[in-house]
Amino acid sequence: MRAEIARAVPSYVGIEKLSKQGDQFQWGGAHLCAERKFPTDDGRAHFQTLRPPGLGEKRPARAPDCFVLATRRGKQFNSMIQRERDPLTGADRDHVFIHPDDATALDLRRDDAILLENATGTMRGRVFPAEVARGTLQAHWPEANVLIPHGVVDAGGGVPDYNARVTLRHGS
Repeated sequence: MRAEIARAVPSYVGIEKLSKQGDQFQWGGAHLCAERKFPTDDGRAHFQTLRPPGLGEKRPARAPDCFVLATRRGKQFNSMIQRERDPLTGADRDHVFIHPDDATALDLRRDDAILLENATGTMRGRVFPAEVARGTLQAHWPEANVLIPHGVVDAGGGVPDYNARVTLRHGS
């Protein structure tokens, strides 16, 4: 398979030599764009201004207690934290990250009990004000799995969607 990749994608030459754990290669050769020569017809980099779909469109107003929930899978890629308290953030596993302005709007303070709900499930947690985007929450994985719909994947790559829409309620 690796030999086929190397034949089909010239910038991946070297992948066919990987045979044991620890082997590595640099796609595109030892140095990408060495001597400032880019793989274009004129050897120069070409930049384009792109506009993401929907940018600038007015979004419908959301209810103050409705949020998009994203899962936190730890400080390194998809690894999860292995302790009751995340050494990077100081948050406990049941903390739910919320922007301080959203917390204030809902009269929530740090460590207040909350309940996150959607059609998939219910999760109890505690408030942890943090610099996350307004209108979003973050909860640790796998604790938040009860809120993540099963089978929702990106059409292009098949990557699971680890986000969900939830309602936040004061809990006990």
